[in-house]
Amino acid sequence: MPIIARGTVWDGVTNSYIPNRKLDIPDAVKLHTSASETVDPITFEVIRYNLWNINEEHGDTIVRVSGSPIAAFTHDFNPSILTEDGEFVYFGPYLQFHAGMLDVNVKWTLENRGENPGINDGDMFMANDPWVGTTHQQDTAMICPVFWEGKIFCWVGNMLHLADVGGSTPGSFCPDADDVFQEPTPTPPTKLVERGVVRRDIEEQFVRRSRLPDLVRLDLRAVVAGNTVARRRLIELLERYGADVVKGVMRKISDDGEKRFLERLRTCVDGSWTSVNYLEVAKTGDRGTYKSVVTVTKDGDKLVFRNDGTAPQVGAINMTYAAFRGAVLSCLNAYFLPDSLYSIGGIARHVEFDLDPGTFTCASHPAAVSLAGAIGVHLIIGQTQNALAKMMMTSPSLKGQLMAQGGASQWPGATCSGLDQRGAQFGGFMLDCMGAGLGAFAFRDGVDSGGLWFDAKGFMPNVEHAEHAMPILYLYRKEIADSGGAGKYRGGNGGEWAFVAHKTDNLTHATSASGCAIPTAHGLSGGGPGAPNNYRFVRGSDVQTLIAAGKMPNDLGELSGTWESIHPKQVGIAQTRDDGYAIRWSAAAGFGDPLEREPDRVAADVRNEDVTRDTADKVYGVVLDERLAVDLPLTQSLRAKRVAERLAEARPFSKGSWMTAT
Repeated sequence: MPIIARGTVWDGVTNSYIPNRKLDIPDAVKLHTSASETVDPITFEVIRYNLWNINEEHGDTIVRVSGSPIAAFTHDFNPSILTEDGEFVYFGPYLQFHAGMLDVNVKWTLENRGENPGINDGDMFMANDPWVGTTHQQDTAMICPVFWEGKIFCWVGNMLHLADVGGSTPGSFCPDADDVFQEPTPTPPTKLVERGVVRRDIEEQFVRRSRLPDLVRLDLRAVVAGNTVARRRLIELLERYGADVVKGVMRKISDDGEKRFLERLRTCVDGSWTSVNYLEVAKTGDRGTYKSVVTVTKDGDKLVFRNDGTAPQVGAINMTYAAFRGAVLSCLNAYFLPDSLYSIGGIARHVEFDLDPGTFTCASHPAAVSLAGAIGVHLIIGQTQNALAKMMMTSPSLKGQLMAQGGASQWPGATCSGLDQRGAQFGGFMLDCMGAGLGAFAFRDGVDSGGLWFDAKGFMPNVEHAEHAMPILYLYRKEIADSGGAGKYRGGNGGEWAFVAHKTDNLTHATSASGCAIPTAHGLSGGGPGAPNNYRFVRGSDVQTLIAAGKMPNDLGELSGTWESIHPKQVGIAQTRDDGYAIRWSAAAGFGDPLEREPDRVAADVRNEDVTRDTADKVYGVVLDERLAVDLPLTQSLRAKRVAERLAEARPFSKGSWMTAT
């Protein structure tokens, strides 16, 4: 019988997303829906933490089984527990946006696989179809029903970024693609595991697409193992406490999260808040810029997200509805329920998406979407973060929790392939920008190289591991002064790493980035933007001569050679042992007027080499003496002069002129 879907599901007939429609589940699918109305507080807490630990063990199993640095270091995956009809109970504490799409995979599978081939105990369904529910084709979902007495009690699932799933470019980021037919083939939910046994025909068909079939096969076994462990632990919990009691706890987890979310949301005024951003370069050879708009409207207990005004889908920068939705849920989870163990289900009941199909942030098939994980989803996370922060400023109790955009507002995508130091074919995705800075808060500075706030367990891989996994030699990895957005509170600085080919004749690189010409981390309340991404390349340099002499360069500018421009979406970049390659990742944004920053803080930044003396003077209006101490009279005079210059340029505000009230 039809049941009400909480949230939005994809309709395969109309090729669109329909909000809050009924799920059309075949009669062959039996769902366990009964739940205890009341559970005593002690039992509730014991089961609640059991469920959380099951989800943690699920993720830990993936890390231990996977052979990929993508899983081991960036934790580019996330496990979840969902109810029988696909409502979230828990996200995992890994890369948040991955979990935000697992519910639509479950709902799609219930509707479209329940009758043929059927959903049975011990089955698992694999999917990497962005129009059903993944970020891009590299991100592969694995969902598993948990049965109790012949009925689906709940689901466990995960999504993991696989190193290579085909397409025109190693690593499967295809910056030169015109449409999805030039990218890895999307696979809608397909039964990979049948009654506890991996189907070899499906597995071999999937890994056949990859340049790294052994690694992809191992990663598939890792996500199957994660689901297997979680399923087993859940059944043990049901055996101990009873199905109705455990389901009652699941319902209460989401109900409690909903209550807490609404209490916090109601402290904000009703209204609409908008974030506008731009991406440059839609594909290889393009020079255009493309507008993205995210608007959040609060109407009582409901949040509606729209993208009116966004440019049409174009080139290879597109993303699907599912990726947009996953990005938004990541932000809501962190901003409104940081104390609830990622119980996102209650929030999702009050969130709607009114997106325009055919725009590049809600692309229609057959748009090219393989870059969405590095470009589109980071763009929407940043814009949602920015729009929500503006809304939260209307709440005295929430203002302290907002944060300016972080240093991963755009990922400087860089894939590397060729023959490694052992003579074997390899492919890798550079992960150093996991050290992205954190944006400034409304009460304190951000964090230099602080990491991705939406990937709680991810971290920057160490240099030695990268050199072991790929035939490269690092020249340096360093933070970049002045890169963090200026403000009363400073955004975290970004950084740069540089390397040469090592113990191999040549490497082949591809780039997949935006945010190189246009800063994409925007400040709040007068704070400055974070510095953009950047690629630098010097060919035929003297780097090997310097290394042989024991002089490791501290910057690529110290090398001789021919400088070469690197396009942010370029394929076939060849690198030899004599070619230096440096990649700079974007920095985080600031909060508040830089002229309001305490002068002693600016002086400390200069002494710590986070800010240069020139920036202290020109941006912060702080004059330092020869000992790098504040000259207070001169500082006060300079700041007064800067304020007077601003006022001389000021124009009176009139609604409907150069800006509009929100």
